[in-house]
Amino acid sequence: MFFKKKKHPFSQSEIALIETHLKKAELTSSCELRIFMEQDCFFEEPLERANEVFAALQMQATQERNALLLYIATKSKKFAILGDDAIYEKAGGATFWETAATGFVKDVKSIDLTRAIVNCIDTLSIPMQEHFPANAFSNDNELADEIVFGK
Repeated sequence: MFFKKKKHPFSQSEIALIETHLKKAELTSSCELRIFMEQDCFFEEPLERANEVFAALQMQATQERNALLLYIATKSKKFAILGDDAIYEKAGGATFWETAATGFVKDVKSIDLTRAIVNCIDTLSIPMQEHFPANAFSNDNELADEIVFGK
């Protein structure tokens, strides 16, 4: 499912910018946020593929069930934002997630993919900080703060 060296649409500085925002979001919250990118999504509904990736990355194993995944298939032009049980409900259910998705699409069309991802991370970090604030005693980083590139 994953390749160590894969061509992707980002420069090193763009990757650094995205990963800096990932780290910042996670430092202010106990949530875990991952980005998974691949070229093609062969599922009609990208949320199905996002669920598959979520499980493969073992994101459901976070202690508080508060992991989030931004799944992007660049060539297929599909994406999904998936939150584990606790963060999904506390963020406001479907309304919040639909608003985040709408913002992502708007930014991809009007700005660029890098900025759209950064803005999406910033949007997702709001309920992360509000409902799962960082705990100085146990704010373990359970998952790597990097973009995972797939096929």
